[in-house]
Amino acid sequence: MGNSNGYTLLIGTSEALYKAEPTKDGYATRKLGLEGLGDMRAAVVVDRNDPLTFYAGTIKGGMFRSRDGGETWASINKGLLHKTVWSITQHRETGDLYVGASPASVFVSKDQGDTWTEYESLELMKETKQWTGPVPPYISRMKSLALVGSAPAIFGAIEEGWAVRSLDGGKTWEQIVAHIGMLAHDGHSVVVGGDGPDTVVVATGKGMFRSTDRGDHFEQVNKGLEERSYTSTPLASHPDRPGFLLSGVTAVGPGGWRRPEGGDSGIARSEDGGRTWQVSTKGLPSPCVGIPRGLAIAPDDTSLCFAGLTDGTIWASHDSGQSFERLLDGLPPVTSVAVV
Repeated sequence: MGNSNGYTLLIGTSEALYKAEPTKDGYATRKLGLEGLGDMRAAVVVDRNDPLTFYAGTIKGGMFRSRDGGETWASINKGLLHKTVWSITQHRETGDLYVGASPASVFVSKDQGDTWTEYESLELMKETKQWTGPVPPYISRMKSLALVGSAPAIFGAIEEGWAVRSLDGGKTWEQIVAHIGMLAHDGHSVVVGGDGPDTVVVATGKGMFRSTDRGDHFEQVNKGLEERSYTSTPLASHPDRPGFLLSGVTAVGPGGWRRPEGGDSGIARSEDGGRTWQVSTKGLPSPCVGIPRGLAIAPDDTSLCFAGLTDGTIWASHDSGQSFERLLDGLPPVTSVAVV
Protein backbone atom coordinates (compact mmCIF):
# COMPACT_ATOMS: atom_id res chain seq x y z
CA MET A 1 0.00 0.00 0.00
CA GLY A 2 1.07 3.60 -0.58
CA ASN A 3 2.29 6.44 1.57
CA SER A 4 -0.17 9.06 2.83
CA ASN A 5 2.28 11.82 3.86
CA GLY A 6 0.48 12.03 7.20
CA TYR A 7 -2.99 13.11 6.10
CA THR A 8 -6.19 11.85 7.66
CA LEU A 9 -9.04 10.97 5.30
CA LEU A 10 -12.78 11.16 5.91
CA ILE A 11 -14.30 8.62 3.55
CA GLY A 12 -17.98 8.63 2.70
CA THR A 13 -19.33 5.29 1.51
CA SER A 14 -22.62 3.65 0.61
CA GLU A 15 -22.84 2.21 4.13
CA ALA A 16 -21.27 4.66 6.63
CA LEU A 17 -18.59 7.26 7.20
CA TYR A 18 -15.03 6.05 7.78
CA LYS A 19 -11.90 7.70 9.11
CA ALA A 20 -8.48 6.62 7.85
CA GLU A 21 -5.55 7.75 9.98
CA PRO A 22 -1.89 7.31 9.01
CA THR A 23 0.32 4.91 10.94
CA LYS A 24 3.91 3.80 10.46
CA ASP A 25 2.64 0.84 8.44
CA GLY A 26 0.08 2.65 6.31
CA TYR A 27 -3.42 3.41 7.55
CA ALA A 28 -5.75 2.50 10.40
CA THR A 29 -9.34 2.70 9.24
CA ARG A 30 -12.40 2.75 11.46
CA LYS A 31 -16.08 3.48 11.14
CA LEU A 32 -17.31 6.84 12.46
CA GLY A 33 -21.04 6.15 12.19
CA LEU A 34 -23.86 7.58 10.06
CA GLU A 35 -24.83 4.05 9.06
CA GLY A 36 -27.91 3.18 7.06
CA LEU A 37 -28.40 6.70 5.70
CA GLY A 38 -27.58 5.97 2.07
CA ASP A 39 -24.70 7.16 -0.05
CA MET A 40 -22.65 10.05 1.32
CA ARG A 41 -22.15 11.83 -1.99
CA ALA A 42 -21.17 15.17 -0.44
CA ALA A 43 -17.66 15.24 0.98
CA VAL A 44 -17.50 15.99 4.71
CA VAL A 45 -16.74 19.65 5.44
CA VAL A 46 -14.38 20.54 8.29
CA ASP A 47 -15.34 23.86 9.86
CA ARG A 48 -13.01 26.68 8.88
CA ASN A 49 -12.78 27.93 12.49
CA ASP A 50 -12.88 24.66 14.43
CA PRO A 51 -11.01 21.59 13.13
CA LEU A 52 -13.02 19.31 15.42
CA THR A 53 -16.37 20.38 13.95
CA PHE A 54 -17.47 18.30 10.95
CA TYR A 55 -20.53 18.65 8.73
CA ALA A 56 -21.83 15.59 6.88
CA GLY A 57 -24.67 15.18 4.43
CA THR A 58 -26.59 12.02 3.65
CA ILE A 59 -28.99 10.91 0.96
CA LYS A 60 -31.61 9.59 3.38
CA GLY A 61 -31.17 11.58 6.59
CA GLY A 62 -30.17 15.12 5.73
CA MET A 63 -27.41 16.96 7.60
CA PHE A 64 -25.37 15.95 10.64
CA ARG A 65 -22.76 17.75 12.76
CA SER A 66 -19.98 16.49 14.99
CA ARG A 67 -18.30 18.69 17.61
CA ASP A 68 -15.66 16.10 18.56
CA GLY A 69 -13.90 15.15 15.35
CA GLY A 70 -16.49 12.64 14.21
CA GLU A 71 -16.81 10.57 17.37
CA THR A 72 -20.46 11.56 17.90
CA TRP A 73 -23.05 13.07 15.57
CA ALA A 74 -26.27 15.07 15.90
CA SER A 75 -28.92 15.71 13.29
CA ILE A 76 -29.10 19.38 12.20
CA ASN A 77 -32.14 19.55 9.93
CA LYS A 78 -34.18 22.48 11.31
CA GLY A 79 -35.45 24.29 8.23
CA LEU A 80 -33.87 21.80 5.81
CA LEU A 81 -37.03 20.91 3.91
CA HIS A 82 -35.28 18.57 1.46
CA LYS A 83 -33.10 16.02 3.25
CA THR A 84 -31.53 14.33 0.23
CA VAL A 85 -28.15 16.08 0.38
CA TRP A 86 -25.84 16.07 -2.64
CA SER A 87 -23.40 18.90 -1.95
CA ILE A 88 -22.02 20.97 0.93
CA THR A 89 -19.68 23.95 0.89
CA GLN A 90 -18.60 26.58 3.41
CA HIS A 91 -17.87 30.22 2.66
CA ARG A 92 -14.17 30.80 3.27
CA GLU A 93 -14.69 34.22 4.90
CA THR A 94 -18.05 34.16 6.68
CA GLY A 95 -18.20 30.47 7.59
CA ASP A 96 -21.78 30.26 6.31
CA LEU A 97 -22.79 26.77 5.16
CA TYR A 98 -24.52 26.00 1.87
CA VAL A 99 -26.26 22.74 1.01
CA GLY A 100 -27.44 21.50 -2.37
CA ALA A 101 -30.31 19.02 -2.16
CA SER A 102 -32.84 17.06 -4.20
CA PRO A 103 -35.21 18.23 -5.64
CA ALA A 104 -32.63 20.74 -6.88
CA SER A 105 -32.53 23.42 -4.17
CA VAL A 106 -30.09 25.44 -2.07
CA PHE A 107 -30.18 26.07 1.69
CA VAL A 108 -27.96 28.35 3.77
CA SER A 109 -27.07 28.28 7.46
CA LYS A 110 -25.48 31.24 9.22
CA ASP A 111 -25.28 29.51 12.62
CA GLN A 112 -23.15 26.40 12.00
CA GLY A 113 -26.11 24.31 10.90
CA ASP A 114 -28.45 25.04 13.81
CA THR A 115 -31.02 26.39 11.35
CA TRP A 116 -31.38 26.44 7.57
CA THR A 117 -33.10 28.84 5.18
CA GLU A 118 -34.03 27.93 1.63
CA TYR A 119 -33.44 30.21 -1.33
CA GLU A 120 -37.04 29.83 -2.39
CA SER A 121 -36.78 31.88 -5.58
CA LEU A 122 -34.64 29.11 -7.11
CA GLU A 123 -37.49 26.60 -7.04
CA LEU A 124 -39.84 29.23 -8.52
CA MET A 125 -37.83 29.54 -11.73
CA LYS A 126 -39.86 28.65 -14.82
CA GLU A 127 -36.94 26.56 -16.10
CA THR A 128 -37.47 23.98 -13.34
CA LYS A 129 -40.02 22.36 -15.67
CA GLN A 130 -37.06 21.22 -17.76
CA TRP A 131 -35.17 19.75 -14.81
CA THR A 132 -35.29 16.02 -14.25
CA GLY A 133 -33.21 13.21 -12.75
CA PRO A 134 -31.28 10.21 -14.09
CA VAL A 135 -33.31 7.47 -12.38
CA PRO A 136 -36.96 6.98 -11.37
CA PRO A 137 -38.76 9.01 -10.09
CA TYR A 138 -36.55 11.40 -12.11
CA ILE A 139 -36.04 14.11 -9.48
CA SER A 140 -33.35 16.74 -10.10
CA ARG A 141 -30.26 17.03 -7.89
CA MET A 142 -28.13 20.05 -6.93
CA LYS A 143 -24.90 18.10 -7.22
CA SER A 144 -22.39 20.90 -6.76
CA LEU A 145 -22.13 24.44 -5.40
CA ALA A 146 -19.46 27.11 -5.81
CA LEU A 147 -19.21 30.46 -4.00
CA VAL A 148 -17.45 33.65 -5.09
CA GLY A 149 -17.00 36.88 -3.17
CA SER A 150 -18.43 38.10 0.11
CA ALA A 151 -22.08 38.49 -1.05
CA PRO A 152 -21.57 35.74 -2.39
CA ALA A 153 -22.26 34.86 -6.00
CA ILE A 154 -23.55 31.28 -5.99
CA PHE A 155 -23.20 28.77 -8.82
CA GLY A 156 -24.83 25.34 -8.88
CA ALA A 157 -24.66 22.30 -11.19
CA ILE A 158 -27.91 20.38 -11.60
CA GLU A 159 -28.35 16.74 -12.58
CA GLU A 160 -30.23 16.99 -14.93
CA GLY A 161 -30.86 20.72 -15.46
CA TRP A 162 -27.72 22.45 -16.76
CA ALA A 163 -26.47 24.96 -14.15
CA VAL A 164 -27.72 28.03 -12.30
CA ARG A 165 -26.23 31.16 -10.79
CA SER A 166 -27.20 33.92 -8.38
CA LEU A 167 -25.16 37.10 -8.52
CA ASP A 168 -26.95 38.73 -5.58
CA GLY A 169 -26.39 36.32 -2.73
CA GLY A 170 -29.30 34.01 -3.51
CA LYS A 171 -32.07 36.59 -3.90
CA THR A 172 -32.57 35.89 -7.60
CA TRP A 173 -31.46 33.04 -9.86
CA GLU A 174 -30.95 32.42 -13.54
CA GLN A 175 -30.31 29.41 -15.72
CA ILE A 176 -26.88 29.17 -17.37
CA VAL A 177 -25.29 26.80 -19.92
CA ALA A 178 -28.77 26.07 -21.32
CA HIS A 179 -27.87 27.87 -24.57
CA ILE A 180 -25.57 24.92 -25.32
CA GLY A 181 -28.67 22.71 -25.50
CA MET A 182 -29.15 19.14 -24.28
CA LEU A 183 -25.44 18.42 -24.66
CA ALA A 184 -24.87 20.20 -21.33
CA HIS A 185 -28.18 19.27 -19.65
CA ASP A 186 -26.62 16.66 -17.32
CA GLY A 187 -24.76 18.97 -14.93
CA HIS A 188 -22.44 17.30 -12.41
CA SER A 189 -20.08 19.88 -10.92
CA VAL A 190 -19.04 23.52 -11.09
CA VAL A 191 -15.97 25.54 -10.06
CA VAL A 192 -15.41 29.28 -10.38
CA GLY A 193 -12.20 31.26 -10.65
CA GLY A 194 -9.93 28.44 -11.79
CA ASP A 195 -7.54 30.77 -13.62
CA GLY A 196 -9.36 34.09 -13.27
CA PRO A 197 -12.25 35.57 -11.29
CA ASP A 198 -14.71 35.25 -14.19
CA THR A 199 -13.86 31.69 -15.25
CA VAL A 200 -16.58 29.09 -14.69
CA VAL A 201 -16.09 25.40 -15.51
CA VAL A 202 -19.04 23.01 -15.52
CA ALA A 203 -18.51 19.24 -15.64
CA THR A 204 -21.29 17.19 -17.22
CA GLY A 205 -22.21 13.79 -18.58
CA LYS A 206 -20.78 14.94 -21.91
CA GLY A 207 -17.53 16.44 -20.69
CA MET A 208 -16.51 19.98 -19.78
CA PHE A 209 -17.90 23.42 -20.57
CA ARG A 210 -16.08 26.67 -19.84
CA SER A 211 -17.04 30.32 -19.53
CA THR A 212 -14.78 33.37 -19.21
CA ASP A 213 -17.61 35.82 -18.41
CA ARG A 214 -19.05 34.37 -15.19
CA GLY A 215 -21.44 32.11 -17.05
CA ASP A 216 -22.93 34.40 -19.68
CA HIS A 217 -21.53 32.20 -22.46
CA PHE A 218 -19.99 28.72 -22.50
CA GLU A 219 -18.01 26.60 -24.93
CA GLN A 220 -17.28 22.89 -24.83
CA VAL A 221 -13.66 22.16 -23.82
CA ASN A 222 -13.11 18.43 -24.30
CA LYS A 223 -9.61 18.45 -25.77
CA GLY A 224 -7.94 15.44 -24.13
CA LEU A 225 -11.25 13.87 -23.08
CA GLU A 226 -12.03 12.18 -26.39
CA GLU A 227 -11.91 8.65 -24.88
CA ARG A 228 -13.32 9.43 -21.43
CA SER A 229 -15.74 12.35 -21.09
CA TYR A 230 -18.35 11.28 -18.53
CA THR A 231 -17.44 13.11 -15.31
CA SER A 232 -17.96 10.95 -12.22
CA THR A 233 -16.60 13.08 -9.34
CA PRO A 234 -16.96 16.69 -8.26
CA LEU A 235 -14.31 18.91 -9.81
CA ALA A 236 -11.39 19.39 -7.43
CA SER A 237 -9.49 22.69 -7.31
CA HIS A 238 -7.20 24.52 -4.90
CA PRO A 239 -7.01 28.26 -4.10
CA ASP A 240 -3.21 28.14 -3.95
CA ARG A 241 -2.86 26.72 -7.46
CA PRO A 242 -4.86 28.72 -10.00
CA GLY A 243 -5.73 26.82 -13.15
CA PHE A 244 -5.29 23.35 -11.66
CA LEU A 245 -8.38 21.13 -11.88
CA LEU A 246 -9.02 17.42 -11.39
CA SER A 247 -12.02 15.23 -12.25
CA GLY A 248 -12.80 11.55 -12.31
CA VAL A 249 -13.85 10.44 -15.80
CA THR A 250 -15.19 7.27 -17.40
CA ALA A 251 -15.40 5.96 -20.95
CA VAL A 252 -19.15 5.33 -20.68
CA GLY A 253 -22.03 6.56 -18.57
CA PRO A 254 -23.70 4.65 -15.72
CA GLY A 255 -25.66 2.47 -18.16
CA GLY A 256 -22.39 0.82 -19.20
CA TRP A 257 -20.71 0.42 -15.82
CA ARG A 258 -21.89 -3.17 -15.39
CA ARG A 259 -19.87 -4.37 -18.38
CA PRO A 260 -16.70 -6.41 -17.60
CA GLU A 261 -14.43 -3.38 -18.02
CA GLY A 262 -16.71 -1.22 -15.89
CA GLY A 263 -16.17 2.47 -16.43
CA ASP A 264 -12.65 2.06 -17.86
CA SER A 265 -11.99 4.97 -15.54
CA GLY A 266 -9.25 7.55 -15.24
CA ILE A 267 -8.46 10.89 -13.62
CA ALA A 268 -8.49 14.01 -15.79
CA ARG A 269 -6.39 17.03 -14.92
CA SER A 270 -6.06 20.52 -16.35
CA GLU A 271 -3.26 22.99 -15.75
CA ASP A 272 -4.86 25.82 -17.74
CA GLY A 273 -8.18 26.43 -16.03
CA GLY A 274 -10.07 23.80 -18.01
CA ARG A 275 -9.05 24.80 -21.53
CA THR A 276 -7.36 21.43 -22.13
CA TRP A 277 -7.22 18.13 -20.27
CA GLN A 278 -4.97 15.13 -19.82
CA VAL A 279 -6.31 11.78 -18.57
CA SER A 280 -4.11 9.49 -16.53
CA THR A 281 -4.60 5.81 -15.74
CA LYS A 282 -1.00 5.19 -14.66
CA GLY A 283 -0.94 2.98 -11.58
CA LEU A 284 -4.66 2.24 -11.72
CA PRO A 285 -5.91 -1.24 -12.72
CA SER A 286 -6.15 -1.77 -16.47
CA PRO A 287 -8.96 -1.45 -17.22
CA CYS A 288 -10.10 0.42 -14.12
CA VAL A 289 -13.50 -1.14 -13.41
CA GLY A 290 -14.26 0.93 -10.30
CA ILE A 291 -15.83 4.35 -10.74
CA PRO A 292 -14.14 7.39 -9.17
CA ARG A 293 -16.65 9.11 -6.88
CA GLY A 294 -14.51 10.99 -4.37
CA LEU A 295 -11.61 13.27 -5.25
CA ALA A 296 -9.70 15.68 -3.01
CA ILE A 297 -6.48 17.71 -3.01
CA ALA A 298 -4.40 17.98 0.17
CA PRO A 299 -4.87 21.39 1.84
CA ASP A 300 -1.19 22.36 1.94
CA ASP A 301 0.32 20.21 -0.81
CA THR A 302 -1.30 20.74 -4.20
CA SER A 303 0.70 17.90 -5.77
CA LEU A 304 -0.95 15.36 -3.46
CA CYS A 305 -4.48 14.16 -4.22
CA PHE A 306 -6.70 11.26 -3.21
CA ALA A 307 -9.34 9.39 -5.21
CA GLY A 308 -12.01 7.03 -3.89
CA LEU A 309 -13.63 4.39 -6.12
CA THR A 310 -16.80 2.34 -6.03
CA ASP A 311 -14.74 -0.86 -5.70
CA GLY A 312 -13.87 0.20 -2.14
CA THR A 313 -10.35 1.43 -2.87
CA ILE A 314 -8.54 4.69 -2.14
CA TRP A 315 -5.71 5.88 -4.37
CA ALA A 316 -3.06 8.58 -3.85
CA SER A 317 -1.12 10.65 -6.35
CA HIS A 318 2.04 12.54 -5.41
CA ASP A 319 2.45 14.17 -8.80
CA SER A 320 -0.76 16.15 -9.34
CA GLY A 321 -2.76 13.26 -10.74
CA GLN A 322 -0.24 12.00 -13.29
CA SER A 323 0.13 8.61 -11.56
CA PHE A 324 -1.50 6.76 -8.68
CA GLU A 325 -0.77 4.16 -6.05
CA ARG A 326 -3.26 2.18 -4.02
CA LEU A 327 -3.58 3.38 -0.45
CA LEU A 328 -6.52 1.37 0.91
CA ASP A 329 -8.91 -1.37 -0.09
CA GLY A 330 -11.71 -3.43 1.46
CA LEU A 331 -14.05 -0.50 2.07
CA PRO A 332 -17.70 -0.38 0.96
CA PRO A 333 -18.22 1.51 -2.30
CA VAL A 334 -16.60 4.92 -1.79
CA THR A 335 -18.80 7.91 -2.60
CA SER A 336 -16.78 10.90 -1.29
CA VAL A 337 -13.37 11.79 0.14
CA ALA A 338 -12.20 14.69 2.33
CA VAL A 339 -8.65 15.39 3.52
CA VAL A 340 -7.99 16.64 7.05
